[in-house]
Amino acid sequence: MNSKTFMDYINDAKSRITEIDIDIAEKLISKGYKILDIREPHEHDSKKIKGSINIPRGVLEPAACSNFQGANPVLRDSRDDSWLVLCATGGRAALATDTLQNMGFNNVSCITGGIQAWENASKELLHESI
Repeated sequence: MNSKTFMDYINDAKSRITEIDIDIAEKLISKGYKILDIREPHEHDSKKIKGSINIPRGVLEPAACSNFQGANPVLRDSRDDSWLVLCATGGRAALATDTLQNMGFNNVSCITGGIQAWENASKELLHESI
């Protein structure tokens, strides 16, 4: 029996989601799309897109669940809003985007290349002050 690799899961997810590049993402953000950063808090704290909401991938399902007492109301109550999901390079975000679609989020897309592509293109980032 062949076992699936992490990349197999990512590629499966990517076959079911919409991916957008950073230039389109920047335009959509200016039109009011919400940004969900699913990196770990220490990753998000070090550099982030202004206005991004940080909910780590490991707690995404309970945070987004419509009938879970511990859900994050910012995410849970925004199923009909437009969301852009990112991580460091795009893999975790693809998985998260697929999950959110399966949970009933109607307009969610993955930012290709994640925060790394954003930074490489010299797009505006907020950095933690030390």
